[in-house]
Amino acid sequence: MSNIIQSVISFLLVFPIVMFLIVFIISRKGTGKSSIAFGHAADVTTFLLFFTVPIAIQSLFQIETRGSLVAMALIISVILTFLDWKSKNEIELLPLIKKIWRFLFLVLTLTYFAVWCLGLIVRLVKYLN
Repeated sequence: MSNIIQSVISFLLVFPIVMFLIVFIISRKGTGKSSIAFGHAADVTTFLLFFTVPIAIQSLFQIETRGSLVAMALIISVILTFLDWKSKNEIELLPLIKKIWRFLFLVLTLTYFAVWCLGLIVRLVKYLN
């Protein structure tokens, strides 16, 4: 039983898009709105991407990036908080956290796909040599 759970978790770490699609489909059935379902799927996938991106970078390039990822997330949070404060003069916490989390989803997703593409290129070059 633990092997099955471990295999499912490993699969989701390698392919977070599957988790995104599962949550999107379930949420769309529940809410009936694609925009809300997309937000729920993005929120869940962001959490998963915080584990997936460092693992992918570590396995492909043998570079430890967990600390850098946390630092990058904190810097992005500070910048978005400052920009929100400058534009509104009053910070609404929950919308700000949602904005930061969704922006991190975009950054982590783009990073994940970039690492995948670089990994494919590196493996292809090694295979051809």
